Amino acid sequence: MKVLGIDPGLSATGFGLIDGDLKVLDYGVVKTRRGELSERLSEIYDAIDRLLETHHPSWAVLESVIYHKNVNSALLLGAARGVTLLALHRKKVRIAEFSPTAVKLAVTGNGRASKGQVAYMVRKILGIEESNLQDHITDALAVALTLVLKENDLLA
Repeated sequence: MKVLGIDPGLSATGFGLIDGDLKVLDYGVVKTRRGELSERLSEIYDAIDRLLETHHPSWAVLESVIYHKNVNSALLLGAARGVTLLALHRKKVRIAEFSPTAVKLAVTGNGRASKGQVAYMVRKILGIEESNLQDHITDALAVALTLVLKENDLLA
C-alpha cells in the first residue's frame, strides 16, 4: 500500500508518500508563483498529476476542512483543495480525510498537540533525520501516517 498525504495550499502544497511499512518514499512542496489564480491552480493540478503518474498511490489523504477566520484565505484553500481532489478523482485514487484533531491524536496520542510535537513524532515514527522539514511536508506526512496506522490497526 502506498499512501500520498497532501497538505493543499495555493502558495505551497505539501506532499508526503509512505508505504504500509512506514517507509518514506517521497516528500516535498509544490510552490506556485504569484500570478493569475487559474495559472496557479493549473500548476498544482499538474504537479499532483505527475506525482500520481510517478508513484501510483493506492490512497490519497487530506485533512478535512477547518474553519478559517479569513474568508479570502478559505476560498483560496478551497480552490487548491478542489484541483487536488479533481486530479485524484481523475486517476481513480481512493481518497480519505481526517480532522486535524484525529491526525494529532493518531501521531502523538494527544488531539491538542502542537505543530512542533506533530513534526517531532512524524520524524521519529518515520525515521526522518532531517530536523527542519517544512510544516507543509510534516502535515502531509502526518495525514498519510494516520491512514497507515489506521489500516494497520495500530491506533488505540
